[in-house]
Amino acid sequence: MNERMISLDCEMVDCDDNTKAIVRVCAVDAEYKVLLDMLVKPNRPVLDYLTSITGICEADLQNTTCSFLDAQAAVLNLLTCNTILVGHSLHNDLKALKIDHARLIDTSFLFQFRNKPESFNAGLNSLCKAVLGYTFRDDTKPHDCILDATIPMKIVHHVLMHGINGPLDIESKMIDEGQLCKLYFHGIPKVVSVNDLQKLIPQNCSCSLNEISWSGGKYGTTYGIFKSIDAANWTFTKFKGVLGEDSYGRPQKTIMVAIKSSRGKAKKVPVRVRKMISDDDAARSKCVLKAENTLTQTFEVNENDDSMCTNIVSTKKRKMTEDDQAAVNDALHSCCGHLQEIESLKEQLQAKNEEVRELQKIILDLTRQRP
Repeated sequence: MNERMISLDCEMVDCDDNTKAIVRVCAVDAEYKVLLDMLVKPNRPVLDYLTSITGICEADLQNTTCSFLDAQAAVLNLLTCNTILVGHSLHNDLKALKIDHARLIDTSFLFQFRNKPESFNAGLNSLCKAVLGYTFRDDTKPHDCILDATIPMKIVHHVLMHGINGPLDIESKMIDEGQLCKLYFHGIPKVVSVNDLQKLIPQNCSCSLNEISWSGGKYGTTYGIFKSIDAANWTFTKFKGVLGEDSYGRPQKTIMVAIKSSRGKAKKVPVRVRKMISDDDAARSKCVLKAENTLTQTFEVNENDDSMCTNIVSTKKRKMTEDDQAAVNDALHSCCGHLQEIESLKEQLQAKNEEVRELQKIILDLTRQRP
């Protein structure tokens, strides 16, 4: 049987219909040779090019003639029933490509992690650090699609050579509390100004809106920065619009912004606003922050040293009261409830995957029996 491994990665943008569209697709072989590197013209109106992640803006695709169907055909042309497809969180790429393939190695499901729930999936950069001993990406810079295809193949090679020696130790990325104090406005038409958005913020709530970034596209993005997490969440609830989620499960609303047209007439245009993380992630983060704040307190001490005064900020542990302990236990219990629900859903998904695999085996057997 002629088997070969191919590693795949796609870069995607947010579309008007709350879906993802592919704008770049790359594939490498087992020797890290680039087999495919295509820019793809989105087949739907783009809401946000996510340039800080994809590294791609509207101008980059202006002369691109490759369509979604071209990209899909190019990937299918690399695959046979014996090809082993490698990648990280491959389900996202295959869903966007509308391709089903039976033989997969998804590095996001290969490992277990010490002190993490079974449902935990590490990011590719963190996984590379844990398995190969180095990070390959500066998280402040856009993704490199070819590298994102190459690293999973290197991880698979490492596993084939050395095996998997128990759960991995992996660094957890703490959610910055400052991020939770923000709301993200996107899909902003060019006729909308920061002042128009500012009028949506309740008068009794202080919010600083950044200048709108256009990233070369038809729609802009900006952040609203609030004084506290509660203020950001309260403002989000006050926005009038149907509550939904984006493709990553983050709470989102489409709200109407009042503007004046070029003819001076009042009209309303849609803008999307979402929280920075999902409510489940926020609950877990709040649980950790609450526990940390209960255990420690920061205070400022002034010390006089003849000619100068030095401010020393130090942190000391204090003994928790019974009320503090109860609050922490309640928060942890809430988190555990979410994790149990996730584990239950994961078991259901695994059962469905087994059914799919059995059906795929039957289809392959029938295919081989054909003359």
